[in-house]
Amino acid sequence: MGKKDGVDEVQHRYKYWRIRILYNMYFGYAVFYFTRKSLTFVAPVLISKHILSATSFGVIGTFFYLFYGLSKFLSGIISDRVNARYFMSTGLIITGVANIFFGLSSHFLGFFIFWLINAIFQGWGWPPCAKLLTHWYPRSERGRWWSLWNTCHNVGGALIPLLISFLLLTFASWKIAMIVPGVLGVVMG
Repeated sequence: MGKKDGVDEVQHRYKYWRIRILYNMYFGYAVFYFTRKSLTFVAPVLISKHILSATSFGVIGTFFYLFYGLSKFLSGIISDRVNARYFMSTGLIITGVANIFFGLSSHFLGFFIFWLINAIFQGWGWPPCAKLLTHWYPRSERGRWWSLWNTCHNVGGALIPLLISFLLLTFASWKIAMIVPGVLGVVMG
C-alpha cells in the first residue's frame, strides 16, 4: 500500500465518520425534544382530568427550566473532559427513562421528581453536540454544517406534537403519550 492509498483511506474514513456523527447528533437531539416537550403537549389532558392543577404544572415547569439551565452549564464543563458521544447517549437514555417513569406515576411528587431528573439529563444534549461539531468540522465549513444540524430543533419540535396527538387520539391515554417518547429516547440513545 503506497502513501497515496493510505491518505485516501484516511480521507474516506474521515468523511464517513463526519457524516455518521452528524446524523446521529441530528436525530439524537431531535429525540431530546421528544423527551423535553412531551409534557407540554400532555399537560392539557392532565389538567382537564384533574391529575395535575395548573399551579402544579407551573411549579414543575419552573423547576424543570431552572435545573435544565444549571445542567446545561455544568454539562458544558463536564463534556469537555469526557467522550461526547457517550455523554450525549447516556443523557438521552436517562431522559427517556424519566419520561417512562413519569408516565407510570400517578401523583405530584412522582411527576416532580421524574421531571427534575429529566431536566438534569436534558442538559447533556447540547454541549456534546457543540463539542463534536467543532471537532469534526473545520472553521471554514462550520456555518453550513452547524446550520444543517440546527434544524433538528425544528424537526423534533414539529414531530412531537403530532406524535403526542396521535397517541392521545389512538390510545386515549396520557400515560402512553409519555411512555412512547421515553421509549424512543432510550432506543435512540
